[in-house]
Amino acid sequence: MNKIDKTDIENIKLLLNETKIENVSKFRIKKGEYEIEISSEQLDKSIGVQAIKTQSVKKSSEEKVEIETINEENIVKSPMVGVAYLSADPNSPPYVKIGQHVKAGDILLLIEAMKTFNEIKAPKSGVIKKIVALNSQPVEFGDHLIIFE
Repeated sequence: MNKIDKTDIENIKLLLNETKIENVSKFRIKKGEYEIEISSEQLDKSIGVQAIKTQSVKKSSEEKVEIETINEENIVKSPMVGVAYLSADPNSPPYVKIGQHVKAGDILLLIEAMKTFNEIKAPKSGVIKKIVALNSQPVEFGDHLIIFE
């Protein structure tokens, strides 16, 4: 499991300052899929902030935090523990790019596990919205890899 580092703490402080949350009563961090949950009681109401790596948090003019939800069927998750590779080799272009239309069965990326390269294929046709996995970085079972529109 990844440890929380100085950058994470700076990002948390920035999030608290931006949302103007005081008197934090609950705090939860999960770095695998990068999840942050902060709870506070202000004005006799519980105000919660949740941010997941695959979600974008936006601040509206009324100081409320909106969360963009992503349908679970649009997320390609890692079926295994290993190292993700976005291309066949360092000199090759990546299998997919943001905005690219892919068909069901197209190769999205590779995961190396026990010296075996496993092709991760598109479960459905669609357009790539976000590539969450980083090249040559470890992934765990269930980590988000690719998000479709």
